[in-house]
Amino acid sequence: MTKCVKTECPVCGPASRTSVGECHNLPIVRCDVCQLMFVGKCSTVDETEEFFRNEHVDAEETTQLHYVSYRSDSLQREAAMVQRLVPNGGRLLDVGTASGYFLKEFQGAEGWNVEGVEPSAVSTNFARDQFGLNVHQGYLPEQNYPTQTFDVVTSLDAFNCHRTPNEDLAEIFRVLKPGGVFALEVPGQNYRMLTGSGMLCRLLFGVSLRLNAGVNFYFYTTSSLVAMASRAGLEMVESHPEAMPSHGSLPARELKTAYFHATSLLYRITSGKIHYAPKEFLIFRKPLSAADADSSGNVSGVAQKHAA
Repeated sequence: MTKCVKTECPVCGPASRTSVGECHNLPIVRCDVCQLMFVGKCSTVDETEEFFRNEHVDAEETTQLHYVSYRSDSLQREAAMVQRLVPNGGRLLDVGTASGYFLKEFQGAEGWNVEGVEPSAVSTNFARDQFGLNVHQGYLPEQNYPTQTFDVVTSLDAFNCHRTPNEDLAEIFRVLKPGGVFALEVPGQNYRMLTGSGMLCRLLFGVSLRLNAGVNFYFYTTSSLVAMASRAGLEMVESHPEAMPSHGSLPARELKTAYFHATSLLYRITSGKIHYAPKEFLIFRKPLSAADADSSGNVSGVAQKHAA
């Protein structure tokens, strides 16, 4: 029998909360202090992790469709941005690798040594077999990487599935080298509420909330992620709007593309203050110590910039 446990706001801890509604029989709440939405009560962390290991992805065809066909454009853009930020290459770890398509973009690129961590056995095998990648099945803390191992850590449309986000950010900080980059892609909360709640959602889908609760547990805002990353020791240096997965009929895909271009323009004009883009790509950096700054070698040197 599944045991339900109460969850807390990852920014404010046991702060008061207000009910938003219900999705997949799970309560969605909003923190009264920081306004972050999250699943207020759900299965245990162990049960969630077991679900992602063995049930969430049921076949390699699912991995191909959802994490290659639908995601290739975004993953290519994000790989190009990481290569721009770290022009000399380095050791990169992708947390929540899925198909491995993102890491594939670094194959043959001079100076790069890439690997991934992925809980799903199906997706891990797909990344290994299809792209010949070094992908470890499991979760980041299980890998026991030495401190300051990686120049870059990435998490692309996966962090909202993490049950222990603060602990995972601390682990990412630990395994990053000083001056290293953490690149994070997350869904945009305004977009999710625009398309997944309200009267239109009820008319189209027959539910009041459509947020994929039970797969997603936290519905992050930019400010909440910056606060959490800062507490872990990471500094945000730039951010970018990103698109939703490309699927559906041709008219539907064209409408999504037009929406993305319009909201991207608004995002850039307002430096991210008006954010209705489907997703957001945030770049953080682990600061250099004074000693590291004096002797830095393979460091990205990213300058602080928002909505570049």
